[in-house]
Amino acid sequence: MRNWTQEDLFPHMKVYTFDEAPVGHVVEMYADSFLVHQGYFFPKDRYIPYSAIADIEEHRLQLTLNVAEFNDPQWEKRPDYDRHLGDPTQLLYDRGHGIHDPFDDTQPGM
Repeated sequence: MRNWTQEDLFPHMKVYTFDEAPVGHVVEMYADSFLVHQGYFFPKDRYIPYSAIADIEEHRLQLTLNVAEFNDPQWEKRPDYDRHLGDPTQLLYDRGHGIHDPFDDTQPGM
């Protein structure tokens, strides 16, 4: 099994699940995961680890996940979030999606 990295991907690659369902396109790549934008009218973003890539062919990326696994809420936030506490992109995303912000003193117990 190949170890895929951010150098293997580029923006706008079409993303498909293991069962061949189209689920979106690559928006951004990080050191540990990549962001897939899904949908047009009610978009959802998913952070997928590189270990979930089954294959890449030109502009097509196939995952090891099926549709149900891809839609699991665990992918709505970036994997290993605890190691990205100072990442302004992740903080902005989390603040906009109601995820606890460790730097927000106004909601300490959230």
